[in-house]
Amino acid sequence: MPRLRFPEFTGVWENKRLGELLEFKNGINASKEQYGSGIKFINVLDILSNDFITYDNIVGKVNVDELIVEKFSVSYGDILFQRSSETREEVGTANVYLDKNKNATFGGFVIRGKKIGEYNPVFFNKLLKTNSARENITSKSGGSTRFNVGQEILSSVNLYFPNLSEQDKIASFLLFVDERIQTQRKIIEQIKTLMKGSLEQIFSQKLRFKDENGNHFSDWRVEYLGNVSTITTGSSNRADSILDGDYTFFDRSQDIRTSSQYLFDKEAIIIPGEGQEFIPKYFVGKFDLHQRTYAIFDFLNINGKFLYYQILSDDRHLQSQAVGSTVKSLRLPMFQSMPIKLPSLKEQIKIVNFLSSIQEKIETEKQILEKLELQKKFLLSNLFV
Repeated sequence: MPRLRFPEFTGVWENKRLGELLEFKNGINASKEQYGSGIKFINVLDILSNDFITYDNIVGKVNVDELIVEKFSVSYGDILFQRSSETREEVGTANVYLDKNKNATFGGFVIRGKKIGEYNPVFFNKLLKTNSARENITSKSGGSTRFNVGQEILSSVNLYFPNLSEQDKIASFLLFVDERIQTQRKIIEQIKTLMKGSLEQIFSQKLRFKDENGNHFSDWRVEYLGNVSTITTGSSNRADSILDGDYTFFDRSQDIRTSSQYLFDKEAIIIPGEGQEFIPKYFVGKFDLHQRTYAIFDFLNINGKFLYYQILSDDRHLQSQAVGSTVKSLRLPMFQSMPIKLPSLKEQIKIVNFLSSIQEKIETEKQILEKLELQKKFLLSNLFV
C-alpha cells in the first residue's frame, strides 16, 4: 500500500501487466521528404519536454495518407514511450496524450500504448514517472551503446493500480499541484519581464529617479570601463575546480563549481571570456577564477552593482567586439574600451535599490517554486505503490 492515502479509500491495489491496459505498436518510419507538413507527429522530444501531450504542443508534422494516419493514430488516453536512448535512465520514458478534440500520429522512435483497459490517463501518466515504475521499465531494457525497450518488454511490466475512484482522486490532486507549479512559473516569468523592461527603461534614461527634494539628478556622463575599474582574468584551469571546495570557482559554464583556493577577495563582476553569451554575475567574497574568465573590480566613482545591472541590460558592445566563428572570445582591450553610462552616485544607489528589489522578488518566487517541486516529488514517492 502507498505511504500516503486519502482516508476514504481502503481497498487493496491490484497488480496489473501493462499489456492488460495497453496495446503496443511501433511508430511511423517516413522518408525525410514527408516531414514538415501534414498531421502532427509525436517524437521523443514531445515525450520528454511536456507534462502531458496535446495536439497543439506537438512540434513536428508528417505528410502521410489517411490509411497510415488511421493505423498509427494517437487518441485521448494513449500512452507514448521512448523506445531507445543512449542512457538507461531515459529509455522507456512515458507521457500521455490528453487531447479529446484532435488525434495525432507518432514516430519510429516511439512506442504507442493504445488504451484498451480502464484507467485514469492522468493517474497512469504520473504512475509511470515514479521511481519504482521507471526502475521496473529500465531494468528490463537491453543494449550496450544504446538502450532499448520493445513492445514485449513494456507489455510484461507490472504496476499497482487502485480502483478508478481512487485513481481519479489522486489524478485530480496532482493536477492541482501541477497547475500551482505552472502558475508559479508564470509569476516568475512576469517578474523577469518586469526586470527586463525596467533595465531597458532605466539605461535608456526613459525612466529617471529624483532626489529627496523631488528634483532630477544631474545628467549622466560616459566613461570607458577601463577608467572606472580594474579588469583581469584568473590563472586557474577547470581541472583546479572541485565539487566540495570552500570557495566559488568561476569559468564560462553556468553550473556552480568550487575550489580549494581563492585568487580574489573582492566585490566583482564576473564575465566569461568565451562562448555565445557573455552574461555577467555579481559576487562579493573570496573566489577562484578561470584563466579565460574576466573579473571586474576596484570600482572608481561607480557602484559595483549598478555596473552589473548596466552590463546585464545590454551586451551589444561585447557581442560586437567578440572574435571567432564557432566560439566567440573577448580580449582585455574590448572590456577596457566598453562605454559606461555614469549618473551621480546617489542616483546609482537609487537605481540599484529599485532593481535589487525586483531581483529579490524573483529569487523569493524561485524559492517558492523549488518548495512546490519538492512537494510534488514527495507526493509522487508516497501516493503510489
